[in-house]
Amino acid sequence: MSQPARMPVSEPNIEEAFKRHSPIAGKVKAEYDKALMEIFADMGAMCLEPFAAILLEHENTILNKDTLIERVRARMSQALPKINDHFFVSNDVGKKLITMEVLKEKFEPYKGTSWNVHKLTPEERTRPVRMRLMDSSIRFIQKQIVSQEKAIGIAMAKSRENRERIQSIQNERVKLYALMHQQTGYYKEMKPKLMELTKLMIDNDK
Repeated sequence: MSQPARMPVSEPNIEEAFKRHSPIAGKVKAEYDKALMEIFADMGAMCLEPFAAILLEHENTILNKDTLIERVRARMSQALPKINDHFFVSNDVGKKLITMEVLKEKFEPYKGTSWNVHKLTPEERTRPVRMRLMDSSIRFIQKQIVSQEKAIGIAMAKSRENRERIQSIQNERVKLYALMHQQTGYYKEMKPKLMELTKLMIDNDK
């Protein structure tokens, strides 16, 4: 059975980690510059013996090894730092070195973990698939929730509109009831007068 991955106690701050590991870029570049210079610093006349022998044999020319070594060393001392600078800049080596150190630090808790799939249990093998399915289910549920929230918002707006309409109708009913009550009182008040007026009209006709 594979060794369970050890989770980090706390997630490191990426920006702080980049700042902390930023010196690695200059350090590595300086080491490269030093190594390149040492290659030609150690070069001596003996290094050119094979070339001198070929020239002497085929062209009957004697090679001034000491002079040539100095010229090669001088030219390489000028050219190699420029080549090295261009390599670091064009390939963004500094940033990649810092990123590598940050990732090494981030995944340090997983050091020693076995990633051999054949040694994993069925549960461990299917965990990535189950996590993806769970993630898909969560996204689907989130979409449903958003859709339901929109539907609820529309329903609440309609309900509020209906309540306002009902309240308006209720207000009109109250007004109408008050008007009818007022008219009824007026008719009750006028009824005796109308009856008396009717009686007078009948008496006059006689």
